[in-house]
Amino acid sequence: MKFITILTVMLAFGITKTYAQADTACAGSSTNIYDVPPNAGSTYTWSLKNSLGTIVPIAGRTDSILITYGTVPGIDTLRLIEIGPSGCLGDTMKLAVVILPNITATISGTDSICVNNSSIGRLRVVLTGSTSWNITYTDGTTPVSVTGITASPYIFNSPTYTTQGVRTFTLTSVSGIGSCPAAISGSGSVRVFPKPGAVTISHY
Repeated sequence: MKFITILTVMLAFGITKTYAQADTACAGSSTNIYDVPPNAGSTYTWSLKNSLGTIVPIAGRTDSILITYGTVPGIDTLRLIEIGPSGCLGDTMKLAVVILPNITATISGTDSICVNNSSIGRLRVVLTGSTSWNITYTDGTTPVSVTGITASPYIFNSPTYTTQGVRTFTLTSVSGIGSCPAAISGSGSVRVFPKPGAVTISHY
């Protein structure tokens, strides 16, 4: 279970209430298992305050559940009440759950340049999800990693190319807050044209 201090993550959603600990999940893709040490004769009732996920008991037990979170990011509260053998109710136990937004990253852009030049401001990566992001892209030869991106789109320049050809840019990894997987797509390209060859000046 991924327990984290929650204040900074909650600020990303514009919420300032503080929890001592919280769990994280990925919107639309996480299935988390929760359980408690069972007491003989007790049953357990689970609920989500904001209904951002679906609770399913595991193998008919009430001390262990599975939650599949929906596509809506936000903050929910998992609540648990123990019902003792005599029917008495225990205190309500609570755990904050931060459902992180999905991360997507699309790289695009085209340019044509001459040898010994670089592409300036024509390549970009459009990102969704909570900032900040970390990306690694490559032109097929040299990977470049950028961390702490706080605005989308992220616009970048190509290296200076000394030989002609077409360089294709793709993303190899993208990450953001938490550990949610990113959906990566697209490509960019830079066509490098040769310069004219040397000529001889003749005098007549």
